[in-house]
Amino acid sequence: MTLAARAIADLRWVAAYWPDLHDSRLHGTPAAFRRVQLTAEQLDERDAAAWIERLERTPEAIGASPAPVRVPVVDLLTGLLADTAYLADELAAALSCPTLEPPASGLADARPYLTFAMRRLGEPAVDDALAAWAYGRTRALVSTVARGLALIYDGQALEIECPWCRGVTPETPAGGAWTWKVRDLLGGRACRHGLPDRRFCVDCEQQVVIVCENDCEPPSKAVGTWWHGFPCWRVYEWDWLAEQVRRAATPTARLEPLRDDEQTASYGGRA
Repeated sequence: MTLAARAIADLRWVAAYWPDLHDSRLHGTPAAFRRVQLTAEQLDERDAAAWIERLERTPEAIGASPAPVRVPVVDLLTGLLADTAYLADELAAALSCPTLEPPASGLADARPYLTFAMRRLGEPAVDDALAAWAYGRTRALVSTVARGLALIYDGQALEIECPWCRGVTPETPAGGAWTWKVRDLLGGRACRHGLPDRRFCVDCEQQVVIVCENDCEPPSKAVGTWWHGFPCWRVYEWDWLAEQVRRAATPTARLEPLRDDEQTASYGGRA
C-alpha cells in the first residue's frame, strides 16, 4: 500500500468516527472516560493552584457554573477541524486545485474537508514527497480521534495494586502505586488489511498483555512471561491474575502459581 493510499485510509477512518466524536460534546451522550494519571509534582501543582484560587475568592463571586457542553471535546473538535482544513488547503495549493470555503464556525462539519483531501490524494499528480507529508498529517488526525474516543488502550494504567511488589516505587516507598499497564506488544506494526491502525482490525493478530512496569520480581511460576524485564500476563491469564488480586486483598489467602503449561518465552528479553 502506497503512502497516499495509507493517508486516504486514515482520512476515511477519521470521517467514519467524526459523528461519534461530534456527538460526545453534548452532556447526556455517552462519553469516553479515562482517568488521568498524575505524578506527585503534578498533584502538588494542582493543589497549589486550587489553594490560590480559594484564597482569591470574594463574597461577591458567583462561583463556578457548569458549561453547557464538554469543553475538552469542543477544543478537540476545533483543533481537528483546523488541521483538516489546513490539510485540504495545502493539498489544493500543491496540486493547483480550487480550495474549499473556510469553515463557518469552530464546530463545522470536517467531513467535506476530509472528502476533499481524499480526492486530492487519489490524483496521479501526487508525488512521494507530498504523499509522505500528507501521511504524517493524517497519522496525527487518527491519533487525536482515537485518543478523544478512548480507542487507544496501549499504555492505559490500571487502578490496581500489584499483589507482588505492592506498588512500592521510589515515589511511593510505602507502596500503593498503580504499576500495572495494558500494553499492545504488536501495536506498532502495520495492518495488512487496509485499516489505518492494526489495533482496530479484527483480522490482525493481537498481543495484548498486562505489564507490571516496576522493579517487580514475582515467583517464576506466577509470571506468564517477561517483556523488557517486566513481568506480564496475556489475555487468557487475566482471570487467574484477577483471582490473585482478590486473594491479596484477603489477609488469610495465599497467592497461587500459574500452571506450568502456561509458561512461555519472554518478549524483548529480560533485564
